Amino acid sequence: MARPFSSGGANYVGVRDLATSVSWYKDKLGLREIDLEMDDSEGCTALGFSDDEYIVELGPPGKPTEELRPILFTKNIQKARDYVSSRGATLGPNERDAQGTTYFEIRDLEGNVIEICEEP
Repeated sequence: MARPFSSGGANYVGVRDLATSVSWYKDKLGLREIDLEMDDSEGCTALGFSDDEYIVELGPPGKPTEELRPILFTKNIQKARDYVSSRGATLGPNERDAQGTTYFEIRDLEGNVIEICEEP
């Protein structure tokens, strides 16, 4: 099954076990490691769908930018649910935000939230 979503922007996610977390993001979301040269990225791994589509940088906890959660957009919320569910991710229920956009959340192995929402 082809991945049913696109990037909603790039975010930093703090993790304690980098290797395990990288494997989880690759397996559950279909991301791959990409080469990304950034200031202060020592001990971090960048992941994306392609070299020019950076989604998330995983690294040590504690950066102020951790407050933002990664968002993936989808044209079909049910296909996105089926995709991540078939890969063994634990899904939250479909919800609607104040603008009427449907979304659901998943959590990585360390409890970090990733939001998957229908494209506006």
